[in-house]
Amino acid sequence: MKASTLFLIGLALAPIAIPTTALSQPDSSWLEKKPLTNWNKPGAAVPKAPENTSSHEIGCQQQIRSASTPEERAVKAAGWTLYSTRGETKSSSGLWLVKGQTGFDGMCRPIGYQEFLFVNGVFAGTTSPISMNARADGSLFQTNIESSSQLTAQFARYATQDALCCPSRTSMVTYRIDFNSNKKPLLVPVDVTTYANHRE
Repeated sequence: MKASTLFLIGLALAPIAIPTTALSQPDSSWLEKKPLTNWNKPGAAVPKAPENTSSHEIGCQQQIRSASTPEERAVKAAGWTLYSTRGETKSSSGLWLVKGQTGFDGMCRPIGYQEFLFVNGVFAGTTSPISMNARADGSLFQTNIESSSQLTAQFARYATQDALCCPSRTSMVTYRIDFNSNKKPLLVPVDVTTYANHRE
């Protein structure tokens, strides 16, 4: 058998390496839509965590922390992992923001993560309609509690040519907190503004 034929057979039988970043990229298109459609529902429970597809938990145990508040315990009970890197719970004016994740990448950055808002101990919604991955388009990197009824959150926006360290744009979403007739809180996305990041 000719060497060229053996080479082609070898190629056909060889396993195909698929980059992990290509397996499951979150859909960030919701940040392009105006007006925003609310994915949160009044009186809903904390959403269950999706299946963990990561294989790096053993090497990232130092990033996992225990639940210490009722809000954190509710997130953990829904199957989410609490993490310490940029994942500390924020609280102000009766509002609690808790981050949870499902796994880690090879550098112990969070993948499959989400942020949950509680108002006076009652779950009010998530800041994103989907779970996110660090260094991916549409990934949440900062949320601010502006008042007892308003939040803002910033999401990284990557263009195809952007280095993973440096997204070229940011989308800032403004939220308000409504209450239904049963006084259940609801997180409502109001507006999104996308702008170019300053580069030195």
